[in-house]
Amino acid sequence: MLTLEELTRRLAVEADRLDGSFDWPVDGLAALAEAGADRWVIPRAYGGDELPPEKILEGYEAVGRGSLAVILILTQRDGACDLLSSCPNEAAKRAWLPRLAAGQAFTTVGISQVTTSHQEGPPVLTATPEGDGGYVLRGFMPWATGADRSDFIVTAAVLPDGRQILAAVEREAGGLRVEPPMAFMALQCARTSRVVCEDVRIDGRHVLCEPRAKALATRSTVKPMVVSSAGLGLAGALLDEIDGLAGRSPAELNAAVGPLRAMYGDVRERLYGAARAMGARGAESPSSELRVAVNEVVIKLAVAAMTFAKGTGYVMGHRAQRLVREAMFFLVWSAPDEIRVETLSRLVGAA
Repeated sequence: MLTLEELTRRLAVEADRLDGSFDWPVDGLAALAEAGADRWVIPRAYGGDELPPEKILEGYEAVGRGSLAVILILTQRDGACDLLSSCPNEAAKRAWLPRLAAGQAFTTVGISQVTTSHQEGPPVLTATPEGDGGYVLRGFMPWATGADRSDFIVTAAVLPDGRQILAAVEREAGGLRVEPPMAFMALQCARTSRVVCEDVRIDGRHVLCEPRAKALATRSTVKPMVVSSAGLGLAGALLDEIDGLAGRSPAELNAAVGPLRAMYGDVRERLYGAARAMGARGAESPSSELRVAVNEVVIKLAVAAMTFAKGTGYVMGHRAQRLVREAMFFLVWSAPDEIRVETLSRLVGAA
């Protein structure tokens, strides 16, 4: 089995090669399979490893240190697996989870429409009940990573009375259309698209939870830490880049980055401390402040890496410029208003 260190190295090579491309990271996903990542979050009863939160975050950090595109793909796939695992639809779990654990199927989520995107105005993805226990979906999912490579997409839609359902929609379902992947400033090979639903009919077999106020209420307690662990992975990659340039840099520049190293170590310890506490009775999910702290250290390390790299780091093809562009993703990835406001306040206040 591939170690996490070997996984990071293999992913980094492909990340450099595919930067700016829409090519699906086949080699990186094969490396994930060799490292056992297909099984990390899936319950043992369905063929998975059901790793504890700390081990899952260690894996995510290692993947993020090698390739932010691949960790985006993996976390969206695992998010779908988590929602499927925690749903009461046993038939759907038996149908999909063993195949996902064995790497025989792929999935993703299209749920931002009920979390962070298009929250003003009427719902952008609606579900109209049908008499047989099924629904008709109309509208769109704003963001779905790897949608055109998925066998099915786990999504949430809003009913006329405001309640929500969770459903597994097969990519080949009639009326479902995956638009071409969006041209991003980074991570294009993750192939994130808008998914349009034009009278997509789903029957009761594909409904993962009955109508409720919040369809995502059963998500794993580790979810609030997923983006932070990926951020720490990218922060580690930025530090690796700085370390590689340190020998050719003035002593004063090396000294100036010292506080950032300490900040990185402190935030990392806090994240893993929260993960270790997950099993304790009464333990709470980490506050948004921890995510903000990750954002702060990632952005500051990106500035430091470009400063160390000088002009050559600004040239396309240099790893420093790729990492800097990828760092900007943490300003928008699963970033509700309070995260964005506090992140900007930290960065401006520290100027």
